[in-house]
Amino acid sequence: MAITMSSPGEGSSSRPANPSHNSAHNHDIPTPIDGTSLHNYQFTFERSYEDAVAASIQIDADSCQSRRGSPDTHSITSDVTRYRYENGRTYHGYKDGSYMFPNDQRELDRCYEQYHLLKFVMNQRLFLAPWSERNPPRNVLDIATGSGEWAIEMGDMFPTAKVTGTDLSPIQPLEMPPNVHFYIEDAREPWDWYREDDKFDFIHTRVTLGCWNDIKEDILYKSFEALEPGGYFEAQELLCSILCDDDSMKPDHELKVHMEDIEDAAVTMGRPIRDAHLYKQAMEDVGFVDVKEITYKLPINGWPRERKFKTLGKRWEDIWLNGIHAYSSAPLTRVRGLNDKQIQMMLVKVRQSISDQSVHAYNKFYVVVGRKPYPNEKVQTQPSGSSGSSGDTEMGGVS
Repeated sequence: MAITMSSPGEGSSSRPANPSHNSAHNHDIPTPIDGTSLHNYQFTFERSYEDAVAASIQIDADSCQSRRGSPDTHSITSDVTRYRYENGRTYHGYKDGSYMFPNDQRELDRCYEQYHLLKFVMNQRLFLAPWSERNPPRNVLDIATGSGEWAIEMGDMFPTAKVTGTDLSPIQPLEMPPNVHFYIEDAREPWDWYREDDKFDFIHTRVTLGCWNDIKEDILYKSFEALEPGGYFEAQELLCSILCDDDSMKPDHELKVHMEDIEDAAVTMGRPIRDAHLYKQAMEDVGFVDVKEITYKLPINGWPRERKFKTLGKRWEDIWLNGIHAYSSAPLTRVRGLNDKQIQMMLVKVRQSISDQSVHAYNKFYVVVGRKPYPNEKVQTQPSGSSGSSGDTEMGGVS
């Protein structure tokens, strides 16, 4: 389903013209860290951003007909725009229930800032795959594109490339480069919308926790098939599990216990959110080669001693405090049967535990890159779990 963006005067406001993509200047983020302290910690964070907006859309009926025969465009339009309203939040209408997190303005604010801050932690890089001005990608796919920021920046960076973004919700900005296109698609369904004679050479995902039932079946096999030989797949995924490297976090820590319950409920919903650490092995199993993995640690609050890390932790804490309701609402309502009042009462102690600096808790952010081999390429096989991956945690703030 193609999306054509309406003009700012057609019932929606546009994002500020040419918003800054350098959150380090926008939010006084410390300069890149030299990586010499704090046990190889790698930190990032996120917080709200008030100027992100959702776009009004129109359905390109011709595009729908050309790729899917003769669909009922009226019903498609209704599905896309008829959002689910639950516990004061809105959720996607198309393929209702496929994704457990909201698509409202509060979530757009969070995702917009998260995008720039994850880019910051990667030293302002959009990707780790070996693309450059001299070696640009030709045909790029961004799966679960969300607000479309990554796809838009890729279109700006590589004007000769064709960039496609897909998502369940029409929440992309009004303005985009001419080489960028967005479609309403459920990536778990068969990919009958791309041309076999025009496969992709780069496929990207970022923070798609809760999108997939099985990462191999839902996304990796399809991506492998849709890539041309030599093309790259890159997953940039967040693990929401609450981790700790010392004995400061007790087994009954409220945030840890709460997120374990959310993770279990997500499994019941068929959308696990603790798969980020599985991508490397899954990609190797599917057939990708030269698979590399880098992990980054994100402190839950300002517990680190060094000022730079403490600042990052405090801002990540803000996002946890502001986002914990979004993480909790659908799983606890749809699986546990709780109402919003019960959830809000439960979150009082959870929020207190988020801010407890005596607990040295953190999350992990994984970046995993793999290549589709060429025909007749001799692929060196190694023992399971060791193929082409450093498995290292990046040192400092940015490497």
